[in-house]
Amino acid sequence: MLVHPSGDLEPAVCGLAARMIRVGHDDRRTPGVYSSRMSSARATASRSLLPAWASRWFSIAVLVLAGACDPASGATVDAGTDAPRLDTGPRIRDAGGPGDSGAHCDLDAGPSPVITACNGHAELCDRAYDDVAIVMTHNAMSSAEDGFSFPNQERRLWRQLEDGVRGFMLDVHVEDGAVLLCHGPCALGRRPFVEGLRDLRVFLECNPGEVVTIVLESYATEAQIETAFVESGLAGYLHAQPIGDPWPTLREMITAGRRVVVFTADSARTLPWHHFSYDYAWENPYAADTPAALSCAEDRGSRTRSLWIFNHFLTAPLASRPRAAMINHDPFFSDRVATCRTDAGSDLPNFVTVDFYDIGDVFSVVDALNGF
Repeated sequence: MLVHPSGDLEPAVCGLAARMIRVGHDDRRTPGVYSSRMSSARATASRSLLPAWASRWFSIAVLVLAGACDPASGATVDAGTDAPRLDTGPRIRDAGGPGDSGAHCDLDAGPSPVITACNGHAELCDRAYDDVAIVMTHNAMSSAEDGFSFPNQERRLWRQLEDGVRGFMLDVHVEDGAVLLCHGPCALGRRPFVEGLRDLRVFLECNPGEVVTIVLESYATEAQIETAFVESGLAGYLHAQPIGDPWPTLREMITAGRRVVVFTADSARTLPWHHFSYDYAWENPYAADTPAALSCAEDRGSRTRSLWIFNHFLTAPLASRPRAAMINHDPFFSDRVATCRTDAGSDLPNFVTVDFYDIGDVFSVVDALNGF
């Protein structure tokens, strides 16, 4: 029986759904394992009695089941109105409704503004890139505004940029030859990768004092990734950082016009701007399902690297606003940052990564890390 007499789904069913999804997440931790298992699964499906469309919808059904298992789905949650709306200046107008690409910049609205601040603060201009903290969104493309099922964020990329987010974790998949932003099965939500990059490019045109970071989990080839950057017009903004060299200051990056830094989990990358994440950064574990399970330990990468991807989100196995509300507010958030910094020898959490950034205090946490 799937339903318990109480009206809830049986715990065993929920546990099975969670394990089925977590297998994919865990496999991604080892290079080559996830892709090989996916290839094997596709081969098995092709030999089975189920057609390909049925296998795909089975995957979707598992995710739907997992969503129904959310123990906090009925909880009262933050309405999502407490994130600060930053002044973006007269050169930007708001995005439209669902389906709108989001990127609108009035480039003829007047002379280019004089740059008096970098990432919103004059004090950050002469700090090295690896001495600055930013808000980063986990599965940034997976937003309710763009119609994704089981989203990690409420607002689309363009609104995230307007709100002050400067770092984006993006998952890139290929389906029927199209390079797409998806999280899991693309039937649950998709957007052309080049469109998302175009949002970033237009925002940078409108905001010449901003530096943006992208962290890719990519199942596309490097050639496909490069093509999307070229077609979006973002390629000219890409910074290439030699391993072992000191990072430039934000002002130096802005002056050079190289204001986008791209990291990837693909260790086989060859392009100079396509940086393998763990040559430059380390991260604490990302697979916590309860507040108590959040860890400060070194996970992927080495603490000898100068950048820290600070994972601060819950997936059990999916993100939700109630789960974000459990950990995104102070004093819990700031206390955890302080504890982890002590554990890490006072390292600076550079990329403070959250689900549903519009809930809670991530912006004030990052401001405090930057000394404001």
